[in-house]
Amino acid sequence: MDIETKLKYLQWQTSYAHTRPYRIAQFGRKRKNNDQKKPHNLVFQEGAAFETIRDIRGTTEAEGNQSFTLEINGFVYSRYPPPLFTNPKDFGDPAHIQNIFLPECEAILRNEIEGVDRVFIFDWKIRKKKSAKEQRKRNGNLLSFARQVHIDTLLTKDEPATSMLERIRNHLPEEAHHLLSGRVQMINMWRPINGPVEDQPLAVCDGRTVDTSRLVETDMTRGDYTGTMLYPLYEPGNIRQWYYLSRQGVEDVLLFKSFDSKTGSVKRE
Repeated sequence: MDIETKLKYLQWQTSYAHTRPYRIAQFGRKRKNNDQKKPHNLVFQEGAAFETIRDIRGTTEAEGNQSFTLEINGFVYSRYPPPLFTNPKDFGDPAHIQNIFLPECEAILRNEIEGVDRVFIFDWKIRKKKSAKEQRKRNGNLLSFARQVHIDTLLTKDEPATSMLERIRNHLPEEAHHLLSGRVQMINMWRPINGPVEDQPLAVCDGRTVDTSRLVETDMTRGDYTGTMLYPLYEPGNIRQWYYLSRQGVEDVLLFKSFDSKTGSVKRE
């Protein structure tokens, strides 16, 4: 079922002209008493008009006919067998995730993306509504739902994408020269731990409908890493085309692109 809703966007502030927008992620550490800097200077507001989030459930796209593609739209839904474990408690063990779940993710990426030479998974997160106890634990791998429209990656919109290249050099120093001589992509993968998802579904935007001149680059610090994120400003007229998959289950895998070094390809959604 299609949804009509108002999305929350970054609101431009005159202060951004002389003070760069930023966010400092607080998970995994407590703020020091002498830390006077606010965790962020970002201001968000709902868009002025309702936007349509189109449900692809029951369409050919949801049934495996790939009318949406990573190359053209920047995202794709595909169906795969459930992961080896679907009990939420199993995902509380990082070793299970590293040794069992992430190799399954790599196999999906290799199947979906043609000509893959190297897959490196540098981060993973679990999104859920956190209890008060979970909030007190400050687990950096357990996050609440994101409620603002954003480009979900740490990279820069400037050319070359220095933050992305820096990440490759940091994680894979011995392979960086070889990898950077070819095509590099950053792909996000989302699938429910158990399903179907009845609340807080993830919406994605067709990358062809994103005006890059309406993206605001924001400094983002997470632990020891500092990069940039992109927040779109609101655009009237329903220019952006939004999609989601209702009742997404463990067999429904969403891939969406955050970066692509290939000229002319949709780089972000």
